[in-house]
Amino acid sequence: MRFALIVLLACSLALAEAGTWKQSQDYTMDDLDRSPKWLDSSSDAWPQDVTGYPESNWLIHKVEKRMERLHNTNEQIRTRIIDYVSEQLRRCKSGNIMDEHCVRRSVGYAMSFINNQERQAL
Repeated sequence: MRFALIVLLACSLALAEAGTWKQSQDYTMDDLDRSPKWLDSSSDAWPQDVTGYPESNWLIHKVEKRMERLHNTNEQIRTRIIDYVSEQLRRCKSGNIMDEHCVRRSVGYAMSFINNQERQAL
């Protein structure tokens, strides 16, 4: 009887700890929106129809950081990248709602496109 009680107590503590850990690991777009420094003056190049959504700020930030590291960057390449990513973000819109999961899936496409543009510029 004691053994069963101890096992039950240990299992309930483990489940409670796992739930707390899971909550601390979840991060939502709300967490990302609290950082206004993400969108700097270079963000003026992005179309208003995609920057008006907090969910898009995350991808825009990642793309801008990646473009900063481009070796042979010029305005034409930058414009192509912004146009491509903006189109990806527009596909994630449904009415006045931006699908957060769609935005996250678009990261790989955007980074691949940037790599292709960089290779073509070399």
